[in-house]
Amino acid sequence: MYRDTRLLKTSRIGVNLDEYEDNLIEALAAYTGTEKATLVRELVMRAALDLLGVASQQEFDAVSMMDFQPTAKLH
Repeated sequence: MYRDTRLLKTSRIGVNLDEYEDNLIEALAAYTGTEKATLVRELVMRAALDLLGVASQQEFDAVSMMDFQPTAKLH
């Protein structure tokens, strides 16, 4: 069914939100017409890519496939 079974979303994590945070996510989900879990996953992935300094998942994939040589050496 799936060409790449690693793309199946089977890993789960829990996130505890206070009432205000939950209300914000609920409002965003209603505004965008997106399920809350999907919205939060997209926000988390967008923030993670931003922290890594890449613009998209495709750019991250391209960078991660490059030959990486660490510059620091252990004593």
